[in-house]
Amino acid sequence: MNKINLLEIKQALLNDGRFRESLPDLKDEILRFVQNPGCPSCSLPLVRKIINQYPQVVQEYFSGREIINEAEEIKKMAENHWLVINCHVDELEQKLRSLPPGRKQIAITRFEEQITVVVNELDIIF
Repeated sequence: MNKINLLEIKQALLNDGRFRESLPDLKDEILRFVQNPGCPSCSLPLVRKIINQYPQVVQEYFSGREIINEAEEIKKMAENHWLVINCHVDELEQKLRSLPPGRKQIAITRFEEQITVVVNELDIIF
């Protein structure tokens, strides 16, 4: 079964007035969020509050789908997939291009002509 993620709830708040109207108790918070949707410190607490306090509204809006378990998602986000690349400076671009698509965190260090790159592949998209 497909799970409802935080981004989908955020998009529903932005794009669907019916969803916003189904949460009249949060009208002021939703209005602040809609005025500045790019603020993660504003949107994430609101979306978490909606999931925790109004799961029946979310379930009704996204019928046939399961609400995510936030504790599981946090545990999944804490997983790291490390890759260490040691090579000559001239070989680095080719090695980085061979990595699979997706979000990554990298740290690079260089000594003379040798370079070491530590790559952490990120599983989650927010």
